[in-house]
Amino acid sequence: MPTPGSAGARIVRWGLGDFFWIWPAGIVASLVLGSVGFGITGDQAGHPGGLTTALVVIGQFGGWLAGLVIVSRTKGRSLRADFGFVLRFRNAWALLLGGALLIVLGALIVPIRNLANGRTQQVVHDLDTAHGAKLVVLIVVAALIAPMIEELVFRGLLQRALRRRFAPAAAIAIAAAVFAFAHPLLDPSIGTLSIVPALYALGAISGVAAECTGDLSVSILLHIGFNLPTALTAVILVHR
Repeated sequence: MPTPGSAGARIVRWGLGDFFWIWPAGIVASLVLGSVGFGITGDQAGHPGGLTTALVVIGQFGGWLAGLVIVSRTKGRSLRADFGFVLRFRNAWALLLGGALLIVLGALIVPIRNLANGRTQQVVHDLDTAHGAKLVVLIVVAALIAPMIEELVFRGLLQRALRRRFAPAAAIAIAAAVFAFAHPLLDPSIGTLSIVPALYALGAISGVAAECTGDLSVSILLHIGFNLPTALTAVILVHR
């Protein structure tokens, strides 16, 4: 965990306030670039094509990453030193654990999903129906970009900032709750609300991994493993 500083080390000055400007900044950037995409392509509202989808992704995840880089450079040290951003091949087992977690949590929330009449997240629907460039963008986002950047934002920045104020269990629980409920804020559908318990469990387990290891390697790979089966299923459906 980052400390306020030590002799000869740069003092870390980032905290909870930085999460509360970085997260909305990425959302605003995605709306702005998405509007540019719609203007360029003439895509219909609710049916963005490959370019518009790519611009939305660049705005949201690129905005979050840019904010984290700015914070680490102006108030801290580096993405790795401040937020634990690192990937280690020896942690590849976490990919399998993430896939297993998807199966287990998916089974546990079946009663909730039934109440939602089997409706899914918008991103899952988009993956199942997209083709061409849009499908490629969505797969890369779901399987790689989203897990990496979301772990940086929620486990790297938010959870570590919370750790300065709360005990580990409380910090993990709060960060997991924010992570889980951030999804229906961006996609306020019954399908997304129905998987909030599974998202909370993923966030909590990722949070425990980040707390125990001191970095994000396991939590990122766990998150990738959790998302990857859905992306691969979309590819199979398109090419069957």
